[in-house]
Amino acid sequence: MDGDATSLRQKMVAVLTQSAEPLTYRSLTKVIWESYPDFHQHMLSLYDGDPSEARRRMRIRMGIEVREHPEVFAATKVEGVVVVGLAATEDDAAIEVEEEKEQQEAGVAPAIYWYTFPAYKRSSGPYPIKIGKGANPEARIMQQVTPMPEKPEILGTYPHPDADNLEKAIQYLLKVRGRRKADAPGAEWFVTTPQEVLLAIQAVLGTDKPVS
Repeated sequence: MDGDATSLRQKMVAVLTQSAEPLTYRSLTKVIWESYPDFHQHMLSLYDGDPSEARRRMRIRMGIEVREHPEVFAATKVEGVVVVGLAATEDDAAIEVEEEKEQQEAGVAPAIYWYTFPAYKRSSGPYPIKIGKGANPEARIMQQVTPMPEKPEILGTYPHPDADNLEKAIQYLLKVRGRRKADAPGAEWFVTTPQEVLLAIQAVLGTDKPVS
């Protein structure tokens, strides 16, 4: 049956895997319904064709899936909005362990970093910037760009003990502002400015103090 819980969980996983980034429940519902029109019609038929009620019930069911399967899904609240993503895989966990080891060896807090390439950089206005995290930003960036013909330019770093969630929150904030670079591989490139990144950090941390 297209409406059973297992089927819904599989659809959620498929959509989130393809998205490669967290989605709000509303966006997740929209993409699932667009990707699985038969399931959309099934949900509507359950609630007399009322899309609002079908969406509300869908939200409840997805919430149950997230709550009952923490090994599969992870929910985070960003500026009062709940976003849902996939929980870390074994490979992700291995990377996190390695990063923690690097952090301990370096004796420094993990940090958010943002960088670009000279070919992208502009004297004014937005341009492509990648936002990531790591215990040693410079080393981490160089690992990523070894095949590139030019050296990256680190635009800024911001140490934070919970760099993982801070990174996700900043990226989500920029995404909902329409800054995501859609044609870039992965989900970490944004068409933005160094100043906007700093302001995003400030907004996520909920502080009026300038971040530098």
